[in-house]
Amino acid sequence: MGFWSEALAAAKRMRMLLTLVALLYVVSYVVGWYLISIRYPAAIQLAETVRRSVLTQSPFTTITTELRGGNLAQAVLSTFLINLAVGAFLSTTLLGVVPMLGLFAVMGITLWRGFVVGITYPVVLATSFGAFIVGFGTMLLELGAYVFSGAAGINIALAPIFPGRQGVKSRWVAFKAAWRDAARIYVIVAILLALGAVWEMTGLFLLMRTT
Repeated sequence: MGFWSEALAAAKRMRMLLTLVALLYVVSYVVGWYLISIRYPAAIQLAETVRRSVLTQSPFTTITTELRGGNLAQAVLSTFLINLAVGAFLSTTLLGVVPMLGLFAVMGITLWRGFVVGITYPVVLATSFGAFIVGFGTMLLELGAYVFSGAAGINIALAPIFPGRQGVKSRWVAFKAAWRDAARIYVIVAILLALGAVWEMTGLFLLMRTT
C-alpha cells in the first residue's frame, strides 16, 4: 500500500499537468474524429496508411501470430512490455530529460497520438459490438496510462527551469525529485497498461475465435 499511496500523492502533485495532457488527448482525438467523419481526403489516406503499417509490421504481426497460436499469455506480456517501454517511457517520460524542450516534445507526441487514434479508431469501433467493447476499453486504459507518463515527462522537463515547483531552490535537486515522482507514478502507468494488455489481447483472442 505504501507504493500506491506514494503514487497517488505524486499524481496529486501533478494534477494540473495530468489535466493538460488529458485535454490534449481529447482535443486531438476530436479533431481526428471530425476529419474522418467529414471524410477529409488527407485524413482518410493517413488513417489507411497507419492501419496498413500497423497490420504488416512488427511487433503487431508477432503479437497476432502469438494469438493465432493460442499463446494468449505471451501476447499479453509482449503487449504490456512494448506499451510500457516504448509507448510510455521512451516516447513520453524520457523526453523530459531535455529541460523545457521536453515539454514541447511530450505535447507534440500527445497531440499526434491522440489525432492518430481519432482517425483510426472510429472505423474499429464501428466494425461490430465486440470490436467496440475491445477497442473502447483498450483506448481508455492505454491512453489513460499515457496521460500519466506524459505528465511525468513534462514534470521532469520543467523541474530544472522552475525548481520551486518541487519546493526546492536547486535545479539538480528539483530534477531528481521529478524523476522520483515519475518512478512513483509509474505504478499507476504499469497497472493501467497491464489491464489494457489483458483487455485488448483477451478481446482480440475471443474475436479471432468467432470469425
